[in-house]
Amino acid sequence: MPSLPKWINDTVENVWSSKFKECTVSHIEKITDDLCRIRFETDLQDVPYEPAYAIGIRINDRDFRNYSPFNFNREAGTFDVLFHLHNPSAAGSQFVAQLNQGDSIKLLMPRGKHFFAPDARIHFSVGDETSLGSSISIKEAVEESGSVFICLHELDECSALEKLNLYGYHSPKNNTMRMIEALNDFLREEKETISDDEVAFYLTGNGERMSLIRKFLKARGVSSKCIKSQAYWIEGKKGL
Repeated sequence: MPSLPKWINDTVENVWSSKFKECTVSHIEKITDDLCRIRFETDLQDVPYEPAYAIGIRINDRDFRNYSPFNFNREAGTFDVLFHLHNPSAAGSQFVAQLNQGDSIKLLMPRGKHFFAPDARIHFSVGDETSLGSSISIKEAVEESGSVFICLHELDECSALEKLNLYGYHSPKNNTMRMIEALNDFLREEKETISDDEVAFYLTGNGERMSLIRKFLKARGVSSKCIKSQAYWIEGKKGL
């Protein structure tokens, strides 16, 4: 979300007050040095939710940030969010780092576009650290439907995938060829399923990398209707 004057953000909170809820931080867990999972508690009975939806957190007077919730449990009134603390000087990282168990914060409840393709036989999530939460939410929906989930993430620390039970392909950061090689392996193995338009690809994270992979998949015969995409950030662009 873009950086806006304080009075506009104050107005958003007042006009959309029904879309915000007071949430309590009930658990904080360090996954790796730069990944932190936080559980929030609130009344979720009237809150809509779909895989890859986003919550909004006002991290200061001028800025909101979007994050993908998962482990969304309406009955228990809890959900988890995975935060990538990529830069100690960044406003989002600073806000998350100062949160403590028992803190109460106001969150904009999950919302977004319809992203998940429930009829697909195979669901392939592609992204980076910022995509981990949406990948988990997609995996949870896939497991409920009985279909197949696979993922490809570019990460500095691949141990995070095992800790989060996200088994699939891994690429070091900024290694485009490794990502293309992993996708090529999958495309060869699932050629028939892809030709039948039964694989859904979910591209999230870096907008420039996402655009490159989308072009590659289409060039390899993947139908555009089978490619879902949502940019979470672009280098040098604040507040996407």
